[in-house]
Amino acid sequence: MKVLYPTFQSSFSTADGGERHELDYYLREFIRDCSVTNSWSASTIRSSHVLASHLHRFGQARDLEFFDQEGLDRYVLYLRRETRMQESSCRKQFKNLRWFLLWAIRKGFTQETAVLSYRPKFKVVEKPVIFLSPDELSRLYHFPIPQGRPELERVRDLFCFCAFTSLRYSDMVGLRRGDIREGALHVVTKKTIDRIRIELVPQAQAILDKYADRHFPEDRALPYMPNQRMNDLLKELCRLCGLDTPIREVYYRNGRREERLVPKWAKMTTHAGRRTFICFALANGIPPQVVMKWTGHADYQSMQPYIDVAERTRLEAMLRLGKVWEESLGG
Repeated sequence: MKVLYPTFQSSFSTADGGERHELDYYLREFIRDCSVTNSWSASTIRSSHVLASHLHRFGQARDLEFFDQEGLDRYVLYLRRETRMQESSCRKQFKNLRWFLLWAIRKGFTQETAVLSYRPKFKVVEKPVIFLSPDELSRLYHFPIPQGRPELERVRDLFCFCAFTSLRYSDMVGLRRGDIREGALHVVTKKTIDRIRIELVPQAQAILDKYADRHFPEDRALPYMPNQRMNDLLKELCRLCGLDTPIREVYYRNGRREERLVPKWAKMTTHAGRRTFICFALANGIPPQVVMKWTGHADYQSMQPYIDVAERTRLEAMLRLGKVWEESLGG
């Protein structure tokens, strides 16, 4: 495995003009050690770049001993006031620092253990689960693609395949024709390295059949598109489909509550396909433990947001049904 290292300088200036070497050295050792031992993904390595970049801009920490109670307070204050990030992002960045410091303590590189009991409170509002209702998925599935935009047709097919199978996008674009046997997908997931079997519904099989006669590199079953490109085009496609239900976002920045309304299409990503499958399955009475066999979720905690959505969906459906009965039967 090729190990990537942060691109910051081997030594850089602190806020008072002095040079810092020790923190730089231990950051590199942290990345070298953990990236190999824990088989870091590219995204985790990128997170280490971000940590190094923040510590560089923070500029107050000369060494690991800086991070006592006061030093940790200063760093959290920097994240909140200087970066102007949302509290959720501040929490994530502090977790990255904590991960680094716990590694340094475990290795015996520092005697400063304040981080073990340091628990800053971040005001984080859980993000809404973005998924498509059956009506919205049907609208997308049957949407007439504008002439001259074949890439939008591929986007629609790839997204719908995720919604019909529960696959993450990384597993879907990595699907090989040899992984399709006996009416099911046999996949070893990239994120969690789980071996799962997903039975194919007719709609998913139809998408596979559509591309069966086309040749793709590495014997892929479906066309490949980079995730970011897919997300950009998916937003455009959903906007054309009129998926503009307003979604209220609530978040905190530097202790202040902020809100904004955004159309659903602006929040669409490839992962919404997987969420659509999960929410639809749960709302239609499929037990969570069965859904987890398809999705590869390891515990109920990770499924809880979807279970909550499914319960609300079923309650709303029952209320609508009650109104229909009331109108039909009277009183």
